[in-house]
Amino acid sequence: MIYDRIENACLYAGISSRLAKAFEALNDDGLVNGPDGRREVDGEAIYCLVQRYRSRAPERCNLESHQNYIDVQFVASGEEVIRHAHRDALEVSQPYDPASDRALYVPSDRMTALRMGPGTFAVFFPHDAHMPCLQADKPADVHKVVVKVRIDG
Repeated sequence: MIYDRIENACLYAGISSRLAKAFEALNDDGLVNGPDGRREVDGEAIYCLVQRYRSRAPERCNLESHQNYIDVQFVASGEEVIRHAHRDALEVSQPYDPASDRALYVPSDRMTALRMGPGTFAVFFPHDAHMPCLQADKPADVHKVVVKVRIDG
């Protein structure tokens, strides 16, 4: 897991060319500030989900992990908390589903909370279970872009 500010994204671009393209996409104001929905960056290899929503209580959120994609979650405006933990330390509540590339877990006291404000991003790798969309102090309007980065090839 990586947690930082968008102006430091260049420090992590060397991890992979796809991750570098993901960070480039997050610097595209037209994409970030465009309408909600899916935006292609490089077909199924890299795509963005532009989202606007109200953060919510933990019982209304899912703790999940993915096998085929890295999640780069960038908060453009608003504030939320994302909890995370290593998936091997958690109890599975819904086994991995290849169609959705997602497994769900039972929340645990082993989770760490990341406070995400405007300009922050977090990168979640397949071993990182994460619970996004959580309210910080109270429910808030959030504008976020999630970049899905395929890990093969």
